[in-house]
Amino acid sequence: MFCFARFRLPVLLLAAPLLGSPAPRLAAPATELVIVGTVHRPTRLFNPDSVAAILARVQPELILVELDSSFFTPAFELKTPGRENEDLGVARYRRQHPAVRLRPFDIEGRNEFHRRHQLLTRPGEVLARLDALYQSRQLTPAQGTILDRYYALTDSLTRYNQQPPAVINQPAVYALAERRQHYQFQQLGDVVAARPELSEYQAFCRLYADFWDQRNQAMARHIRQHLARLRPRRVVVLVGHAHKYYLLRELAPHAAAEGFRLHEYYQLGPGS
Repeated sequence: MFCFARFRLPVLLLAAPLLGSPAPRLAAPATELVIVGTVHRPTRLFNPDSVAAILARVQPELILVELDSSFFTPAFELKTPGRENEDLGVARYRRQHPAVRLRPFDIEGRNEFHRRHQLLTRPGEVLARLDALYQSRQLTPAQGTILDRYYALTDSLTRYNQQPPAVINQPAVYALAERRQHYQFQQLGDVVAARPELSEYQAFCRLYADFWDQRNQAMARHIRQHLARLRPRRVVVLVGHAHKYYLLRELAPHAAAEGFRLHEYYQLGPGS
């Protein structure tokens, strides 16, 4: 009997921790993240009703809007009602779904930065000066080609502003926006840098291009922070459609590790 017990004891000691082991934890379901490229001014085919209909289709728990925290109260309500397409559509949806959360995701101090550096007016001055050089045949052929291509891409992208949401939110449009923004911030900047008569604008063009990158990177970072902090089941991000390619590029590499999946709004519905 003594030998029997001596050989049984190690088996019992090894087995004991297994009896008290917790059940394996199930992974939390991935957050469904929907980025909707928008137009800020209502059109016949993309208006506040369109925004409200997209939200009703997706039924998000969280809506992220293209504003910074200065527009919000500590309770995350807008200080003043907005007047753009997205603001009006969100307000209509939240009247029926008051529990849905609203958060800002734009870079902090956006509007003040715009005012301080004249980002809403000075790019037009630069383009007017470039156009004057073009019309007077002072640009080199290569520089003239860059300006021609920029105008063509801008015209093509602007035409999409009159289309419905399902047309705007297509990969071909994101690719077009990426090409157009490359010409605006890199190619035109290179032309300005090469023209001595535009030296007064060279530092501005660098700042303008840098802010485009910094702003989009901050947007993507804030989106990820909201997902990590709030862990919503579904999120809709409303953003001007020229930003969408950049956000997709920034967010996609983090999706698997951070537990979210990117979807188009028309891929989801209330029952999915």
